[in-house]
Amino acid sequence: MTPGQAEALALHNAGVTQRVAAEKLGISRSAYRERIRGAQKYESMPEGQQAALSATGLDAGIAKFGWRIVQQSDGSKDSVFWKSESGETNLVDAMRDAISELRDDDYPVRPERAKPTGECLLVIDLADVHIGKLCVETETGTTYSRDIAVHRMVEGTRGLLRKSEGHGIGRILFVLGNDILHVDNSKGTTTSGTPQDTDGSYFQMYRDAVAAYVRTIEMCADVAPVDLIYCPSNHDWLSGWTLAQTVGVWFQNDKRVSASEYNLSELHRKYFRFSDNIIGLTHGDGAKEADLYPLMVTEARAHISDCAHRYWYVHHFHHKNRKAQGVLSHKREKDHIGMTMLHSNVKAMEGDNIQIEYVRSPSAPDGWHHRNGFVNRQAVECFIHHPSDGQNARFTEWF
Repeated sequence: MTPGQAEALALHNAGVTQRVAAEKLGISRSAYRERIRGAQKYESMPEGQQAALSATGLDAGIAKFGWRIVQQSDGSKDSVFWKSESGETNLVDAMRDAISELRDDDYPVRPERAKPTGECLLVIDLADVHIGKLCVETETGTTYSRDIAVHRMVEGTRGLLRKSEGHGIGRILFVLGNDILHVDNSKGTTTSGTPQDTDGSYFQMYRDAVAAYVRTIEMCADVAPVDLIYCPSNHDWLSGWTLAQTVGVWFQNDKRVSASEYNLSELHRKYFRFSDNIIGLTHGDGAKEADLYPLMVTEARAHISDCAHRYWYVHHFHHKNRKAQGVLSHKREKDHIGMTMLHSNVKAMEGDNIQIEYVRSPSAPDGWHHRNGFVNRQAVECFIHHPSDGQNARFTEWF
């Protein structure tokens, strides 16, 4: 055993880490490990082999075999051949040393990233609830009624608030409208006169919608200040606006809830600015999807240059469809019957495009939709926006 090997073995046996031992000896960690291997091999040899190896000056740590002629003091010469009996390979030694180094190494301590402190916006969008829609299980395979609609609004909101805990929610944007009512009059038809299968009277639907909105908005206000914003829609063009005004009046003295004249107006497309985010909202039955990009640039021109992250939340179709329009337009995600397809073939930064996202609905398909194969998986959704990073999380509550 060489003096260097003996010194390295002493440090190893004393429990000194590889990094500290290598620094103490003034060598690299790999050289330190080689010395330890050599010392351990030397100690495992019979005494005769140890004496022969010491006479040759060979290093047991790296020599598989050796042959050397040694001249003695009387002038005679001895020929010595040595061969290691170890079957270990360099690869095994390297793997063992690598694992040992990971276990023994002292890693530098880095400061933890700060926890969220209420800087994010939570968008809760209970889209296309259709309170008053009637779905009969014998006809469609699912059941939907006024009671189920209200239950899904309340429990869906509760579930979304639970899932968003810990994400630094400091403000909530609560979206009203988007076919909250299934019909627009006591005749059971939409605004344009299309007959619908209904559960209950028009007056019952309206009262249920008010009660559900009051309950869900109060739940949100217990978490963070709430901004209300209304999206007009095709099933309840008149009643939806009236309902939004009713909800706005209900909360007019609640300092936790804000409802500006612009946010509750009949304006079909609306925009909400949140730091570096500009969020557009529309039902989806009006302007064509291809026009949403230039419409935002035109109608929100005062904010576009300051907002690196641009979004449209669209409704009406009851299923998920995400896409990007702009520098590198591409599909991102789409619900199909029985599956959701994710598209990831295009690599682009989110700020390069306007993100268009259709929001899922908690309402089940009625007879007409089921007959035509328009079958959706029911859910409510929320979206979390960071002031400078854009949409960095979204959650779905399934039914």
